[in-house]
Parts: sequence; C-alpha cells; structure tokens
Amino acid sequence: MGANNYYDVLNIPKNATEQEIKKAYRTLTKKYHPDVCKDEGAEDKFKEINEAYSVLSDSQKRAQYDHMGHDTFTSASKGQYSGGGFGGGGFTADFGGFGDIFDAFFGGGPRRGPRGPQPGADLLMRVQISLRDAVLGSSRDADVMHTEPCQECDGTGSKTKKTRVCPRCGGNGQEKRENRTPFGNFVSMVTCSMCSGRGKIPEEVCKSCNGSGHTRVKRTITVNIPAGVESGMRLRMDGYGEAGDPGAPNGDLFIEVEVLPDNNFRRIGDNLETSVEISAARAAVGSKVDIKTIDDRDVELKIPAGVQHGIALKIPGEGVRRRGRPGDLLVRIKIVIPKHITEEERELYSRIVEIESNKKGKKHGFFSDVVGKVKDSMK
Repeated sequence: MGANNYYDVLNIPKNATEQEIKKAYRTLTKKYHPDVCKDEGAEDKFKEINEAYSVLSDSQKRAQYDHMGHDTFTSASKGQYSGGGFGGGGFTADFGGFGDIFDAFFGGGPRRGPRGPQPGADLLMRVQISLRDAVLGSSRDADVMHTEPCQECDGTGSKTKKTRVCPRCGGNGQEKRENRTPFGNFVSMVTCSMCSGRGKIPEEVCKSCNGSGHTRVKRTITVNIPAGVESGMRLRMDGYGEAGDPGAPNGDLFIEVEVLPDNNFRRIGDNLETSVEISAARAAVGSKVDIKTIDDRDVELKIPAGVQHGIALKIPGEGVRRRGRPGDLLVRIKIVIPKHITEEERELYSRIVEIESNKKGKKHGFFSDVVGKVKDSMK
C-alpha cells in the first residue's frame, strides 16, 4: 500500500461524508485510469484507489476498517501457499470475478493502440468461521481454483515462447468495424478479435493452453484470520487471483468472512456475553462458580450476596482478543427457582417466608437476617 491508509489514498479526511468520498473517487479514477494516465505506477495507483473506495463507500466495512486499523484489516495479504494436499479446511467458498468498473466513467469506448499487458482479475471467496476463531484468530487451509501462467509456454501462449505482430490489426490492438444504417455507414474501432487487443499473437499456438497462456489449476492456500475479525470484513491475499498477461501482475484474492452464531456466547463489540444459572439461595448469600471461557478454560467468578436476576458480572480480559487491551466476558445471572424441593428445603423456605411476614413494613434488616439464617442452616 503506497499510502498509510485508505483515507490517504483518496486524499480525504477521516470524517469525510459519503458525497465527498464519491467525489474524490471519481476525480482520482479519471486522473489515474490506465487509458488516460501513462505514468509509471498509474495502474497500481488506480487499483489502490478502487480498493480504498470499495471499503470506505460501504458504511459497515468503513466502520470495521476504522475500528480494526489498516494493518489488521488487510492482515491476510502476506499469506502463502501451503504444502500438502487439497483439504478444504472447513471452508465453504463462492468464487466470482470482480466487475470491471471502467465503463461507469469512460463509457466503454474503443481503446487507442494495443492495450498492453493486462493484470489478472481479482477473485472473491466467502468463508464461514466459528465465533471462537473470530475471537481468537486462526489459520486455515482452503482450496482455490484460479488461472496461472502455462508452464509449457511460460504464459506466452506460444509453443516456441515467441510472438509475432497480429496480422489483422497490424499490432495496434484494434480493428475497424463498419455498420450500415439508414443514415449511412458508420465506422468504429473495436478491440481486435484475433489478438484480443494485445497487438501480438503466438508464433505457434501452445497445445497445452490453446494459445491463451493460462491454465486453470487447484491450489491449497493458508488463510491467516486475525483475532477480532467481524462478519462482512474482507481480507486480501496479494497475487492469489487470476493470472495476468506476461509482464503484468496477478489479481488478488479477497476473502469475505461470515462469523457463525455460537450457542454459548454472544459478541457485543469487543466484549463477549454468556450466562450462568444459580439458585435463589446462592443469589441471596453469595457464592463462587466456574465459568467456561471461549477458549474452553474454567475461570472462577465470585457472585456477590444479593445479586439480582439479569445482572451481568464482568470477567476482565476474557472477551475478543486483538492488539491492545482485549475485551471482557460479561456473565448474565439467571436465578432459577426449583420446581421440586425436599422436605428440609421446604422447611427452610417456609421459615424465610415467616421471617418476611414478621418484618413486614420494615425497610431495613430483612435481608441480613435471611442471609444469616440461611448460612446457619447450611453449616
């Protein structure tokens, strides 16, 4: 990334409005579009601008980006192929190419001259992970189907690894097309159908790739999921998209994360929430219980005397792990009244009711007496 963050890429402040983001994006794409700007690095800059806009124009992704930070938001960019077989690693994937947005601003008009080496298309992969993996971070293997340069011809599409000038367009990548209309004949320039705008064709067609220069292969990659990732967030793996033309970079692989719900925990920002059931007696006199954390450890929680139903007690540092201070684990208290009790329990409860009746109308003193008598009965 050439700039420190996506706001620097679009040259806008962090509190920019949706209209300001869109205006900056339109201005920069027109300035750095490869068909307009021939400066070195313009194509990479254009790609960078689109990447920044795809995040900042989406309110949910922008909030996640502001919260997580640039480095964490794109932390999967250093992933590498893993060795071994083609195990799926528990992922469900959906691949599809990113749409070309050039026509939205430039009308899809004919190109002038050969189009030159084109970078590979980006790929989008959707994966589902557990809340535990989202909280703690994880590393998984996933299968990716994409194109790579043909090994037989080194991506040239030619058996001899040499190319020649396209005879149809003369090397300029375009050909004339004449359309007859009631108003006369109109001539337009379109991308050459023989060389697809490259201006060159294989000297001898490679049989392995049929002259395309690419082959479709299945690879297993290792995806590093950072701690604290949220649903809808996209991780990027540089160069793991479709293969580009010879001399051009590959596209990138974007991994969109969906965090599945958990039966025992609920995420609230950087905090997690769970619940514990206790009896009315434990709520009255206080107690200690073991709470299972998201990573399957038992942590002791002290329940104060007189705790009320629905109150959340906090266990610091047992929430979402991320850089800096981790979140907390909130334990929601649920006081459960037993449906069936023993004769001894019935006597104790009856005694409490009797004490309540004797002290009816008094504002203070009841709770401490109840606590003392329950403690005595439990000795």
